Parts: sequence; C-alpha cells; structure tokens
Amino acid sequence: MLTLHQTGDWAPGDVDVEWGPSSRRTVPEVEALIDAAWRRATARPGAYLFDGPMCRLEKWEVSPGGRLRVALSETTYKPFFGTNMSHPELADAFGPEVMGNPVGLSPALETADGYLLLGRRNASVAYYPGRVHPFAGALEPRDGGDLFRAIVRELGEELFLTPAEVTDVRCTGIVEDRALRQTEFIFRARTSLPRGAVERRVDATEHGGTRAVRATPDDVARAMIDPALTPVAVASLVLWGRLRFGDEWYETVRLRKGV
Repeated sequence: MLTLHQTGDWAPGDVDVEWGPSSRRTVPEVEALIDAAWRRATARPGAYLFDGPMCRLEKWEVSPGGRLRVALSETTYKPFFGTNMSHPELADAFGPEVMGNPVGLSPALETADGYLLLGRRNASVAYYPGRVHPFAGALEPRDGGDLFRAIVRELGEELFLTPAEVTDVRCTGIVEDRALRQTEFIFRARTSLPRGAVERRVDATEHGGTRAVRATPDDVARAMIDPALTPVAVASLVLWGRLRFGDEWYETVRLRKGV
C-alpha cells in the first residue's frame, strides 16, 4: 500500500517551490462523482466538512545537485475528498490529472526523552479512523509554500506545540499512499518536551490517544509490523530510522516490510 519514491535529508534551504496554474483536468463524470460524494458526506449527522483552500502538487523533482524542487497550484478540499479519498480508482479510469492531489505532510516526532510519537485516530475522522498515523496535515496557501513552516503549524494545531518547542525539522523523503493515490512528504522533527508533556496536549478532536515507540533500532522495527499503522505511518518510521540507524538497517527493515 506504500511506494517510496525518494529518500533524502533536506533542510529548509534545500527546497525550492514554484507556483503556477492548476493542471487538474475536469471531466463531467468525475465532477458529478465529486459532487455526489460531497453531498453524502455533508448530509451525515454531525458531519463538519469545509471546502477550505489547499495546495495541489503539480510535480516534484530532485536536481543533479540534490535540491528538491516542488511545483504547486491552488486547490480546495472538495476535489480531494471526492477523488483521492472517495474515488481513488478515478486515476485509473481517467488519468491522474483528474485527482485533487493535495500536498500531504507527515512528521516522525521525536520527544526529548527518546520516543517517536504517532497519533491514534478516533472514529470521527474522514479517513483511516481508528488507525495509527503521524500528527499530520496538508500544505495550505497560507503557508506560502514553506513545507517546514507548515509542519510546525500542524504540530501546533494538533499538539499545541509552540514554534520554540519544535526543532530540527527536515524532509526525509517522498512517498505515495497507494490506497489514496496521494503523494506525501515525510519529515522528522524534534520537540524539547518529553513524551508525557506532549501526550497531555493531544487534541481529542481527531485523536483518541497516542502510539509511542522507543527510538531504538529494534523497537522501531517491531512497531512497523503493527497492522494498525497507516502506510504513511510506516513511511515516517522507516525514513526516520534510515537517517538515525543507517542504510543497512533501512534496507533490512524495508525489505521485510515489503516497501
């Protein structure tokens, strides 16, 4: 369920972002399915969906010098919900150009006392309810194309961490969740707070708790076997481990997991 497209270790100064018009192709059949999925979702009791602004991934590439280049356009939540989340098969029937394709961002968060923290999603979320997933989100136009600033913002929204409490944010790779046909940029980040202090701040709107993994080679490898982990959660752990434990650990665990 996961494709690892690219590994890396990019700091904020290593990433170039450019903006342009959206290349999303509109097809009447696809737009009708998007509208129908949106109507069904918003009609559910207690549902709260907002067609908020998002950033669509047009393309990415790594230059010969190792810089990461990302091309973006503006989109909204509704096309994402109606395509990637509700009808990922549309990519096969009509081509990937019809998909919403927002920029997903997921960090492996390391605490000051040596744990990696993931969120245990509650039953009310739109996708992967009950599963273990990074404290993640999506790039928004208000982030100005700054993927690293967006990570700090998301950790602030989901864990109430202040910018001063989040350090060493780096991009560790680019993956695709094949179930959603969505590209996800994976990060590592550290917090100056210990595990307990972070866990007490978890926003219960999306999460019913946390999954803590001790940051050792064996513990991280064992955690990746847990079927509750989403594909992106697996990616966040294996790419974090690649940089911490080295390529031999990374290749062994990746092949064992089949990613």
